[in-house]
Amino acid sequence: MYKQIERAIEKINSSSKLHQDKIKSILKKYIEGEINIDEAYYELLDDELIPMPQRCSMSAKIPFTQEDENRLKEKIKSMLSS
Repeated sequence: MYKQIERAIEKINSSSKLHQDKIKSILKKYIEGEINIDEAYYELLDDELIPMPQRCSMSAKIPFTQEDENRLKEKIKSMLSS
């Protein structure tokens, strides 16, 4: 989940203006605490702003630390300020 969001941030400039605005809007709601990371992830999926993950194999949800979340939030803040 975090990796897909990070990839969306890294590739945002290659997206259309409409997709850029949608991604920024969703991630801004996450940064401001209006939604949690799971909700942001599913909104990005629902709006087809990130690819649907492969479902052919089972895998456990990898837990992320507070450090991981802080790093992601910093990347989002940096993207929003540019």
